[in-house]
Amino acid sequence: MKPLVLIAAALTEIRPLARILEKQFEIAIALDGEKTLFATRQRKPDVILLDEKIRLADGGMVCTRMRDEIPESQEIPVLFLLDSGAHRSLAREQGAVDYLHKPFENEEVISRVQTFASLSQMQRAQKRYSDSLEVTVRERTRALEESRRETIYMLARAGEFNDTDTGVHIWRMSAYAQALAVAAKASQRECDLLQMAAPMHDIGKIGIPDSILKKPGKLNADEWQSMKTHTLIGRDILLESQDPLFQMGALIAHQHHERWDGQGYPQGIQGDAISVWARIVSVADVFDALTMKRPYKEEWPVEKAVEVMHKDSGSHFDPKMLELFRGILPEILRIKEAFVQR
Repeated sequence: MKPLVLIAAALTEIRPLARILEKQFEIAIALDGEKTLFATRQRKPDVILLDEKIRLADGGMVCTRMRDEIPESQEIPVLFLLDSGAHRSLAREQGAVDYLHKPFENEEVISRVQTFASLSQMQRAQKRYSDSLEVTVRERTRALEESRRETIYMLARAGEFNDTDTGVHIWRMSAYAQALAVAAKASQRECDLLQMAAPMHDIGKIGIPDSILKKPGKLNADEWQSMKTHTLIGRDILLESQDPLFQMGALIAHQHHERWDGQGYPQGIQGDAISVWARIVSVADVFDALTMKRPYKEEWPVEKAVEVMHKDSGSHFDPKMLELFRGILPEILRIKEAFVQR
């Protein structure tokens, strides 16, 4: 396909230029400023030859208005057609890349137009390639994120394999945690990471014997000590990766059973020494556990769950996080209802 050249000039200037260029280029013409802007929008020429005498109806400069109003025109080379006595600075001042002096010389016109047409087409090809590459990168990024999500789901599912409701629980709980992180003014990136990291909080249970996990009665002292090691196992599994997502997951897995008053495990740390992410997940996890039906318990009403958790404010839970949670309860209930409808 021949490059498209838009000639914006009087007919007396268009005719000789068209004769010079018609064998190598497709020609479009415009006789005034408004038609020049219209043709630029509609035809998207490779090069524009613009007579410096062409003006808009209000007296405005065509090239200046074109650059301001038509974003894609930034990539179109404009060559001014100047009378022999006109100074080339006139072209530069109005956004043109070069100029042609009248009367026109065939070889000079063809050489200049060919140079800028080739440059324009090359730039457009590069832009198409860049746009295509950007689309490909977005698609591959989406595929990678989906694969990552599936991996996290499988890890979390392995940690609580014997829980018949885990598939719903882990993502519902992580949605609660993300909503609480937003309320706590965490950054968007942190909220997104938490939503993906929270489901891995119990991955360490994969290392706990079934005889303990499935025991119907109360665990004895030795069994309880073994059970508590799931926090260490989970941490060690997730710390194998340097990815910030799994680093956050390791922190949550390690500390989500710590208590605000220091009576939790495995370290017995308290207050702000506990990671904020673990404190958020602790609230979300307990609320979800209380308000979901399990083989060994009925679903608690939300009001009862919130009341019981409130009694543990300052002992089990970070008071600030619990207060924020109560403040976003309408959002929490919307999330809960959305999962019921799935």
